[in-house]
Amino acid sequence: MLKERIRIQYEAGESCSRIILRAAAEEYGFSLSEDILSACSGISGGFGIGGMCSALVAAVMVLGLLYDGEETAGKRILFLYQMQERFGHLDCSRLSAMEEDCLPVLEEIGEILEAVIEG
Repeated sequence: MLKERIRIQYEAGESCSRIILRAAAEEYGFSLSEDILSACSGISGGFGIGGMCSALVAAVMVLGLLYDGEETAGKRILFLYQMQERFGHLDCSRLSAMEEDCLPVLEEIGEILEAVIEG
């Protein structure tokens, strides 16, 4: 289950985007290069300004790795719509302010991503 893998990555001290990418790679069996993981440092903390949550960016990247073209676009729209409906916003500063730490938000991102992938 993706949520459990997210928890394990969180406890290992990974950044939010790396948590989502690593957990999804383990769950869905795709490989990640060190270059992709290194690129995550550029989007951490909402691109360093509290903007778009890097875990959401990583989740959309997962969809791009699993699907092609229009299917990716449709699943991306569905995922972001469901996130917006659930939380009311998509930016790191507001999402991280909702909880003491980001784990509950990351777990919900995982649940929604998993439902979109399996749906």
